[in-house]
Amino acid sequence: MKQSLLTILFTFVLVNASKAQQVTHIVDTNGYLQRQVNSILSHNIKLLNAINGQVIIMDYKSGEIKAMVNLMNTRSGIKPAIEQLSEPTDLMRTVSLLAVLAQGKINPNDHIDTKAGMLDINGYLLKDYNWHRGGNGKTSVQQGFLLSSNIATYLAVKQAFGKDYAQFHKIITDMGYGLPQDSIKATSSIPDNDISLAKFVNGKNQQISPLQILTFYNAIANNGKMVKPIFQKGDTTIIKEQVASKENITTIQQLLIQKRLTTKVFSDKIPIAGEQGVAVVKEDGDNTIYCLQFCGYYPSDNPQYSIIVSLNKKGLPASGGMAGEIVKHIVEIKY
Repeated sequence: MKQSLLTILFTFVLVNASKAQQVTHIVDTNGYLQRQVNSILSHNIKLLNAINGQVIIMDYKSGEIKAMVNLMNTRSGIKPAIEQLSEPTDLMRTVSLLAVLAQGKINPNDHIDTKAGMLDINGYLLKDYNWHRGGNGKTSVQQGFLLSSNIATYLAVKQAFGKDYAQFHKIITDMGYGLPQDSIKATSSIPDNDISLAKFVNGKNQQISPLQILTFYNAIANNGKMVKPIFQKGDTTIIKEQVASKENITTIQQLLIQKRLTTKVFSDKIPIAGEQGVAVVKEDGDNTIYCLQFCGYYPSDNPQYSIIVSLNKKGLPASGGMAGEIVKHIVEIKY
């Protein structure tokens, strides 16, 4: 990819054109990784016939962006994209569980009943991905998380907060979810009933960018310290000293490590921790647009980098595992 195109992309993310020299710095120092990521993402967009895709890799300690690629699928081929993805995310489960733990009324081993994979909430039918196979039935809060259960996430939040929807929203806001908001403002309305809560805890009625999701997951990798994404070494900015208690962060870290064993991101070369998921962006029958994502960090036992892959795809099949496989290929570049 030509340097001029990369400069345009990064300048858009930063908004402030005066930072263009910082952008050039990242292109010069990480050109090889940038090219490799671009090649892998381009290949997979073609393979999956995705609408567009984005990959961001960040140094977990400093927040320095090591690679950032944003591509779209056009009639004339795969082209660099400027518009940033900002949409619903199925990666909200991690944030919701962290808020549940922070409330202090629920612990990971508490029992929860996800029924047969379908839950009627005042006429709104909340489903798990395996509802047609009978769902997950009775399980624990942590097992529900490992199974990527929408119902388990909702019931855990409901048991922890009841009808205090504003308190739940306050906790995730205080944790820094949705930051930074320099270029794109994350939007989410405070849930005001059980239906809006069920949607919100699973990331449905909100708009958030991959960079903002990555910033939160990077804080988990960084033992709770949230740093601002930067494009040059030496000017790290701490956004939050601690997004949650160290005990709760450790719990989430352990669960994200366990998650990799059940996802397509599993690598026998380097351990990767993270979460994957698929969210509906625009419902339209067979032409429904899905957001496929994986976000996490590696190596899971001694983090160095965090990574997010986000794709938009029209129609089925659509799964977070598709994004997870891309992560695996990227992470294994050096191995």
